[in-house]
Amino acid sequence: MKRKIILAGILVVLVVLSTFVYYRSGLSGDGEKKQAEEDRLAKTELENVEENINGYNLEDDLKMTLMAQKDKESEIMGISQEEKRKLLKNIKPASMNEVLEEYNTHLPEQINDARQYFKYNISFDYFLTTAEEGAEIRDNPTPDSTVLGKLDNLDKASLLQRVESENNIWYRIIFSDGEQVQEGYIPSTTGTPRVFRFKKMQESVSNLKQLLAQGELHFINNYKNRNGAPPQEGDIAVDEYGYRVYHSAPAYQQADTGSNYRYIPDGMLVRMLGESGDFYHVNVPTFGGNYYIPKKYIDPNVTLSQLKHVIVVDRDQQNQAAFEVVDDALNLVSYTLSTTGISGDFSFETSLGIYKAIEKKERFEYLKSGQQDVAGYAPYATRFSGGAYVHGVPVKYKEEGGKKLDPGTIEYLHTIGTFPRSSMCVRNFTSHAQFLYNWMNTQNGAVIVME
Repeated sequence: MKRKIILAGILVVLVVLSTFVYYRSGLSGDGEKKQAEEDRLAKTELENVEENINGYNLEDDLKMTLMAQKDKESEIMGISQEEKRKLLKNIKPASMNEVLEEYNTHLPEQINDARQYFKYNISFDYFLTTAEEGAEIRDNPTPDSTVLGKLDNLDKASLLQRVESENNIWYRIIFSDGEQVQEGYIPSTTGTPRVFRFKKMQESVSNLKQLLAQGELHFINNYKNRNGAPPQEGDIAVDEYGYRVYHSAPAYQQADTGSNYRYIPDGMLVRMLGESGDFYHVNVPTFGGNYYIPKKYIDPNVTLSQLKHVIVVDRDQQNQAAFEVVDDALNLVSYTLSTTGISGDFSFETSLGIYKAIEKKERFEYLKSGQQDVAGYAPYATRFSGGAYVHGVPVKYKEEGGKKLDPGTIEYLHTIGTFPRSSMCVRNFTSHAQFLYNWMNTQNGAVIVME
């Protein structure tokens, strides 16, 4: 009997530990991982090959995707913004709750709905399920009311209201079970609200337009340190502001390499103010200050002189939108979920800032973590900073008989739009990355990463 009790205790401990490890391995991806002092990513000078682009094991994302798709007709359980508007007209508040907040995000007046991409139904306001066990959807905001359905971990559903009932907070959502659209309530403890912050996106694009109205902008040019490795103190991988040493230029306080400096990443837009010996005096709008950059890190002949296409990535909400700039307005051409980089032992955050859309690649290969061997590729990529791209779902090569075989592109990952999971890059659904690849005008294009 005593032995059975001991074995049972050991089993409980193992279950608890395994659950903890599973959670830490990437379901939350909320910054638990810490950036190592040393830059441990394997690097290559090979053309069209980059460092490892996965913050977490890609196999984990694929497994979570298969589990999520097992019993679902659709990959995203929400409804389109148009469908949500129609339902809102007929939905009345339940008698037993107090509405604390309405979720009814709409496009600002100066943003025109000119969408060209429609593959996924995503409302402007949505709920991300973060509870590992998922969330039961009930017909009323009480724990004993009828269960209408269930959201699994990392599912997304269209969001209507935040309400209070019997001193508990609930979210009212709209969901689709593949056959019909329904509405119900889920406990606030099971997830988090997300929103497409179009107003803030509009402001970020407007700020860039104002900068260009004052004259052309240049950008830092040090992809793969090809114009020289910046100075480095010890083995640090990033500076105190979180900007990486590799792919960067030193920004000195004075026109003197002995003065204090910080790092400006490749692709970041700057304004030339003048020259001082071997330095360009520049203003860095992202940093809000003036610095001196060695001339080798800026090509004076390549600029952004007008703005036509902009991708805005919201690092906080894990979503993004693409805009065409027209006169005094913006045309919204697409909005979608996305996944940014996480700081870790073998990964880096997607750096905040305004960047030039530098180049497009139909695909690029990436290395295995910490190794020089190629692991796979990413399709339909738009590069904006160092080895950071907006791209489709990464693909891992299959290996048979010593040869690498391409299993074909993958459209969807259930982890996209949840928490940071990549390394530097911005993951999209592959069809959306392809849309951006065909749409983006790199000569007059920019990428903004905001938070």
